[in-house]
Amino acid sequence: MKLANNRDLYKYLLSLARVLKNRGAENLAQAVLSASGHFAGMSTEFLGESRIALRKVVRVEHGLLNKAESTELVEILKQIDSAFEQR
Repeated sequence: MKLANNRDLYKYLLSLARVLKNRGAENLAQAVLSASGHFAGMSTEFLGESRIALRKVVRVEHGLLNKAESTELVEILKQIDSAFEQR
């Protein structure tokens, strides 16, 4: 998934949180939802909180996500990292 803007990231975070919650990972879902709550704030803060939450999911999920979902998550993180490098 190629992110065009912060709204795309926001939608992704909400979708990922639903997936995690449905698979019993309430704490991870809450971390992702918390990051999405920064959408209305400063762009840098939103990206930073999103990166922190998504990195936590990568570290902790251990099989909750299927291969395609994991690949997409890593791609989203790369895009966030790239956005920070361009600032």
